[in-house]
Amino acid sequence: MASNPETCAEPGARCPLSAQLETARERIAELEALGVEHVRLVEDLHLHQEELRTQNDELREAQQALAEAGRRYQDLFDYAPVGYFQLDEHGAVQEANFTACQMLGEDRAVLLNRPMRLYVPMEYREDLDLFLVEAAAGKRACHLELALRTREGEPLPVLLTLMVSRNNNRPCYRLSAQDIRERRQAEEQRRLAATMFEESNEGVVITDPTGSIQRVNRAFTVVTGYSEAEAVGHKPSLLASGRHDGGFYQEMWDRLLHTGHWMGEIWNRRKNGEIYPEWLKINAVRDADGQVRHFVGIFSDIGDHRRTGQEVERFAFYDNLTDLPNRILFVERLKHALIRSHRDGRPVVLLYLDLDRFKSINDTLGHQTGDLLLQQVAVRLRQVVRAHDTVARLGGDEFTVVLADMEDQAIALDTARRVAESIREQLARPFYLAGREVSTGSSIGIAVHPQDGDTYSDLVKHADIAMYHAKHNGGNGHAFFSSDMNARVVRRVALETALRQALRREELSLVYQPVVDQEAARVVGVEALLRWKGEDGPVSPLEFVPVLEDLGLGHDVGRWVLTQASKTVQGWRFPGAGDLWLSVNLSPQQLHRMRVGWLKESLDLSGLAAERLVVEVTEDHFRHNPDAIVESLEEIRQLGAKVALDDFGTGHSSLGRLRHFPIDLVKIDKSFIGGLPHEGKDLAIVNTIITMARHLDLAFLAEGVENEDQLGSLRDQGCRLIQGYYFARPMPAEECARWCAAFPGRA
Repeated sequence: MASNPETCAEPGARCPLSAQLETARERIAELEALGVEHVRLVEDLHLHQEELRTQNDELREAQQALAEAGRRYQDLFDYAPVGYFQLDEHGAVQEANFTACQMLGEDRAVLLNRPMRLYVPMEYREDLDLFLVEAAAGKRACHLELALRTREGEPLPVLLTLMVSRNNNRPCYRLSAQDIRERRQAEEQRRLAATMFEESNEGVVITDPTGSIQRVNRAFTVVTGYSEAEAVGHKPSLLASGRHDGGFYQEMWDRLLHTGHWMGEIWNRRKNGEIYPEWLKINAVRDADGQVRHFVGIFSDIGDHRRTGQEVERFAFYDNLTDLPNRILFVERLKHALIRSHRDGRPVVLLYLDLDRFKSINDTLGHQTGDLLLQQVAVRLRQVVRAHDTVARLGGDEFTVVLADMEDQAIALDTARRVAESIREQLARPFYLAGREVSTGSSIGIAVHPQDGDTYSDLVKHADIAMYHAKHNGGNGHAFFSSDMNARVVRRVALETALRQALRREELSLVYQPVVDQEAARVVGVEALLRWKGEDGPVSPLEFVPVLEDLGLGHDVGRWVLTQASKTVQGWRFPGAGDLWLSVNLSPQQLHRMRVGWLKESLDLSGLAAERLVVEVTEDHFRHNPDAIVESLEEIRQLGAKVALDDFGTGHSSLGRLRHFPIDLVKIDKSFIGGLPHEGKDLAIVNTIITMARHLDLAFLAEGVENEDQLGSLRDQGCRLIQGYYFARPMPAEECARWCAAFPGRA
């Protein structure tokens, strides 16, 4: 029998065909499941496509909105009422708006990548550089007024406002420039109006609507005798003379309120009780709503017409500020006194007076305070002299006193001494000016006729020379003229002329004196010293340096010294040269005019690190305007330089004030070193200075050391830093470099 392929050979065995069918069915089920999954995936895909379309639509709308916002921002940026600049770390323009380009009259393409300082006039460039540096360091307010230079070269006053940010860890400056021409013009108009108000020859009084006085000008005070403080808050009836009845004033106010003005003659009473006639004009000042805000009265003393002749004479011969005789009347009276002296043989004394520190008072407290001081000085001078003596103001802070009718020369000299001392005492007392206590002094020169001069011009010249001598001896005292003084003045004039020529010929030079650490046996620094070899030989710095200051050249020469010395010391190449510090002296002019920019520029030119610089000042630097000096020295220390107090103990500062000075090192003056170790007072002073310096955490240095005994005494007291002839005299640069390189103990 044939076999059936659909039957199995053995019972219980699985038929191959059945297995295939089952497999096929399973595959079909899988395919059906895959189909269902595929359908679901397709549906999900459609959903995602819809979501993407929606997101694309939203993104497109957002992009359009962003583009629109960008256009609006660009318009706001470009057409803002102020100019905007973005500068990189070097001050080059990276971005500028349309307004900024219009302000400068420059195309944006030309402006970009150009240094901002090219659009700033030369006189403002240092201000801009310092402004950017200090603002980036957070040391300065971010506002500065200066001028920009347009393409046509015209100055454009602007107010710069700075915001500092960082771009790739580099500073980025964002500047806004506001055109302040209109503000300047408005300020000028206000100043002009204020000047016209204050300086008007006619008295002006301003009241509120109720008639209470709010302001008066100087002419009001001159005419009425009432100060502004005495008048403000009162009614104009303060001046009522009693010559007008109530009906007069009622008619005045009725017309004023009805028409807005009144004009006529009125009698008023001054503070001293004197009744005088004045021509008065009153106007009402109304606001935009027509309401009266103020009344302004303008008046003139018509009684002046009757005193015209007297006033002309007074203006011609008397000082308008102090009411003292002026130069013209002084000369006339002095000449008249000399004529009587020639006839009667009676000596004439001339005192020439100059106030101490007057310029500083004027500069710091203002000219109005200076005027008040001059007026009070005039009052005190009148109190010292006799009624028939002449006190005159020649101008500025210069006064003269003529003492005549002296019986003989001895009485004249004694009287001159007593009057000069009385003046000194009177002017040394504090003045109280506008709520401030102000102290001054006086330098007085005395010349006596006939011994010091037979003519008017000789007597004045010699008294002036004596005054100059008193001032240069410290001021607040007097000096009698002597022939030696005249010789010194002649010498000084010649010195000034020779010094100007020396500067043109570049005859000034520098020498260097080492500073030694005696304990470490090594050189630690050098001091640069100015020298001048004139045509007749070397001139002492003690003689020519003060002349430089008086000529106003201290700053320029001091800057040259720092630049030249820095280049020299930085150029030394022997082992250890890089560790030496350089010490230079700064003049008072440099500190009063201190802008750290010039000092930093000198160091940058030479490459000398600020930490290697020591600037030396003396106690006298702090005598006048000490706050400004302290501020300048603090700026120097912020650069990294050190400050040394030179010649300590020879000035006028107390130990208590020393702790307020921003110093790092004290130089013990050589006048205290000469007596060591045997002079007990010098030893005590040096020990006191060293102890004080240690307590204040200051370094200390002894200068002028000349022998082994002095060196040993200083070593015993713990003074390590030494400067003086014992080790080395001041030397030219090359010689000093060789000396320092060969000094024992140098590594």
